[in-house]
Amino acid sequence: MVCDGAKPSCAAKIACAVDAGILGWEMVRDGRQFRGGDDIVTKGVENTIANVCRIGRDGMRQTDREIIGIMLENE
Repeated sequence: MVCDGAKPSCAAKIACAVDAGILGWEMVRDGRQFRGGDDIVTKGVENTIANVCRIGRDGMRQTDREIIGIMLENE
């Protein structure tokens, strides 16, 4: 999911995030979980968080540039 600033579509993005949180809670409640090795999920929550941070910090640089370019073109 890509955030491009405070716009009406943000409400839908928030709803998706809340839904994902509820799904996670239901999975834990039912004794289910993702295991290390499932895509970016690794052993230990701290390691998985580090992977997500790496994507946001390093992997999204070009995406950020493209989003800014698109927004400037639409002014």
